[in-house]
Amino acid sequence: MFYIFPAALTFILLILLSTSLSSIHTLFSNDSSYKTVTIVNALSSDQNNTMISYHNLKNGISIQYPSDWKLSERADNDYHKLNVVAEFLQPVQNSYYKPNISATHNSFRLSVQNYTLFEGTKGDNSMNNSLQKIGNARMGAIGISCPGFDLKSYSRNVTLSGMPAYQIEFDYSYLDKNKKATEMWTIKDGKVYIIDYVANEKLFEVTFPIVKKMIESFQIAA
Repeated sequence: MFYIFPAALTFILLILLSTSLSSIHTLFSNDSSYKTVTIVNALSSDQNNTMISYHNLKNGISIQYPSDWKLSERADNDYHKLNVVAEFLQPVQNSYYKPNISATHNSFRLSVQNYTLFEGTKGDNSMNNSLQKIGNARMGAIGISCPGFDLKSYSRNVTLSGMPAYQIEFDYSYLDKNKKATEMWTIKDGKVYIIDYVANEKLFEVTFPIVKKMIESFQIAA
């Protein structure tokens, strides 16, 4: 009869457990530019990753983002009635990821748009309750484009780049997959600055600490 020392048995069990956990949490990507990784590895990578700077001189904005996130600058567009100027793609993407369909992405976006282009603001030069009006317009647009839109929180006492801002957090579904999102906006000199982060439900939770750092680093030029 073979005898296995307790220390050796413990070591073998730890290896088996580690392998099982990695298999359970693996996320696959359809895009060859992304490696197959685990949620656990994604969190570890973000915690140890180098932050680099992004500057957009045209819109007077800057932000710090992880070096392994993929930057995609955009021209004028109308994604969810927003002018998205830059998108930062997570290294972990969903099995249904498609480069040309933003709704499939796990990403952080920066948008800049004229205040009077939002629903309910045309001809409004007073800017009274302007943050609330943007909130009404955004939730209307999100509700139309995001199936199962479920508002989880609405904060009216936050700041973005040192200025008063509003923030919402919500859930929705895409192809019957649960997604989570947060969006913040502020206004300066007639321009609305919006940042939003959307990701697979599980990925959102583990990556939000790095997203919070990105939000805190966001700056609008004086």
